[in-house]
Amino acid sequence: MVGASLLLVSGAQAAQAPVYNLSNESVAEKLANLERVVNSRTRNQQRVQDQIDGMQSEISEIRGRIEEQNYQIEKILQRQRELLLAFDIQSQQLQEASELSNDELAKRSLVTGRATNTNAVAAGLPASNKAVSTVISSTPSVATGNDEAAYKAAVDLILKQRDTKAAIPALEEFVTTYPQSKFTSNAHYWLGQIFYNEQNWEQARVQFDTLYTQYPNSSKVPDATLKLGIIAKNLSDRVKAREYFESVVANHANTTSAKLAQEQINLL
Repeated sequence: MVGASLLLVSGAQAAQAPVYNLSNESVAEKLANLERVVNSRTRNQQRVQDQIDGMQSEISEIRGRIEEQNYQIEKILQRQRELLLAFDIQSQQLQEASELSNDELAKRSLVTGRATNTNAVAAGLPASNKAVSTVISSTPSVATGNDEAAYKAAVDLILKQRDTKAAIPALEEFVTTYPQSKFTSNAHYWLGQIFYNEQNWEQARVQFDTLYTQYPNSSKVPDATLKLGIIAKNLSDRVKAREYFESVVANHANTTSAKLAQEQINLL
């Protein structure tokens, strides 16, 4: 009895459920729906493609700006290197001029004294201008006219013409042709300075090391030693860098190079 009732209720509920006949839709409507879906997807894909194209255009523009900025930065750095080199050259020229003036004054004073004493002993008279001139002209000079002219021509390529590329072979030829010239140590310094400003560490190290080892009495040694330390630091040799810096502090105290070397030691 109960089972029959349940069957009646289930049959009634089944009769009330709506039934959809998908086959009622015409083929045309199905095609229309499908076309709308395809069109919608196509539009979405087009929008995405447009966005991608826009992003690629922006990236290309940004890339161009970065390249332009890098070019400008490189120009600024190059100009900075040129100014630093010009400043170093002018400073060294002033120092060289001062050294030459002091040497000349000392030489003349010494020669004049010798001439006066010699003539006074020989004749009991003051030395004549002719005698002094004779002694001065007979005094040997460390530099000859040729090497001095060659050195000046090489340095002028840097200072006046700002042509460091041409100065390199000129200075290299100078140190080969005039190894005993009093300007040879300076020529090594300028070669090292040019390579240093170009961040050609190995070539700069060779020139500064030549100055450091072969010309220990040169006035350029403190700065050359400092730069040898900086080069070693840039080449990740901190032990050698510290040795150079400590050498500057110990051997050239109260100089600008020593102060800079101490700052470098503090940064190691």
